[in-house]
Amino acid sequence: MSKKRCRRKGLVKFFSSVGNGVFGLGGAVQKITPMHRTASVDKQGKVEERFEKTDKTLPVARHEENFDDWEGESGVREVRKRFSPRPAKFSNFQGWGQRISKFFRGLDVDLYRANMRTTPESYAVKIVGGSCLVTVIAITLMVFLNMPGWAVFSGGALVFLFSIFFIRSYPRRRLSARVAELNRMLPYALRHMGTQLSSGIGLPETVTSVSRSDYGVLSEEFGRIIWDMNKGVSFEEALVLLDERVPSEPLRRATRQIRRALRTGGDLSRVLNLLADEASFEMRMKLRDYTQSLNLLTMIYMFVSAVIPAMLMIAMNLSSGGRAGISPQVAGVIYLLLLPFLLFYFILMIKRLEPRL
Repeated sequence: MSKKRCRRKGLVKFFSSVGNGVFGLGGAVQKITPMHRTASVDKQGKVEERFEKTDKTLPVARHEENFDDWEGESGVREVRKRFSPRPAKFSNFQGWGQRISKFFRGLDVDLYRANMRTTPESYAVKIVGGSCLVTVIAITLMVFLNMPGWAVFSGGALVFLFSIFFIRSYPRRRLSARVAELNRMLPYALRHMGTQLSSGIGLPETVTSVSRSDYGVLSEEFGRIIWDMNKGVSFEEALVLLDERVPSEPLRRATRQIRRALRTGGDLSRVLNLLADEASFEMRMKLRDYTQSLNLLTMIYMFVSAVIPAMLMIAMNLSSGGRAGISPQVAGVIYLLLLPFLLFYFILMIKRLEPRL
C-alpha cells in the first residue's frame, strides 16, 4: 500500500507540475498574441503609458538639447562650436538680428520645419553677412574687369538682392529635400509598420522601431514624435504636430488613418500596407511623367546653350556699327558669368525635378 501511495503522490506531483507549466505558458501567450491585432484594443491612455515604458535612450538624443545646450556651456563645446552662430551673440549684432528677423516673416516656422537648430536672429545675421560677402566679391570682380560705374553699381545691387533671396529660401529648399527623402522611404516604413502590427507587436513599439531604423528623415521625424511625447504631448497631438511640420500628403494620409484607428479601431496593418502600395504607385507615375518631360527640357537646354550665344554675337556686331554698342567688358560678363550661371541653374532645375526612388 505504501508503494501505491508513493506512486500516486509522484503522479500527482508530475501532473501538477505539467499543469502549472501549461497554465504559465498560456499566460505568456495571452500577453503576446492579443496585444495589437487591431488598434481598437490600444486606447489613447494605454498608448501613452506604453510609450513611457519604452526605452527612451534613442539615437535621436540630439533632439533632447535646447538652444542653450547647442550653444555649449563647457570649454570643450565652446572650442568645438562653429563661428557662424557667434556674430549673433555679440552685443552690437543682437539688436540688428532682432530687427532683421522681424523683416523676414515666417523665418522661425521655416527653421522649425526644416529642423535647423538655430534662432531666427542668428540666421538673419547670416543672411545679411553672407549677402554682403558675396556682393563684395562680385564688385571686386567687376572692377577687375574694368566695367563702367553704372554696371558695377547695378550689378552689385542685383547680386546683393539675389544673395538675400537665395540664403532666405534655403530652409524651404532644405524642407523640400527632406520631404522628397521622406516620401522615398515612406512605403518601406509603412510596410515595416504593417508587418509588425500584423505579427502582434503594439503601435508604440512599432513607432519606436521605425525611429531606430535606418529610414533617414522619416526615422528622425518619428524620433521627434517620441520626444514630444516625453515632453507631455499626447500621441494624437504629436501626430498632428508631425502633419504641420512635414508637408507630405502620403504621410498625412498615414497619420490620419492611425488617429482614426486610435479613436474607432480597425485593421491598421492592412490599411498601412494599402497606403504603402499607393505611395509606390504614385512614385512610379512621377517617374513616367519625368521621363516624358525630358525631351522638352533637352530642347530648351540646347536653345539656351547654342542659340542664345549666337544671337548675342549677331546683336553685338549689328550694334557696333552705331555709336551705342555693347562693350567687350559687358560681353565678357555675359559670356563668362551670366550664360554659364543660367545653364548651371537650368541643370539644377532638371535635377530637382527628378523623382527620387
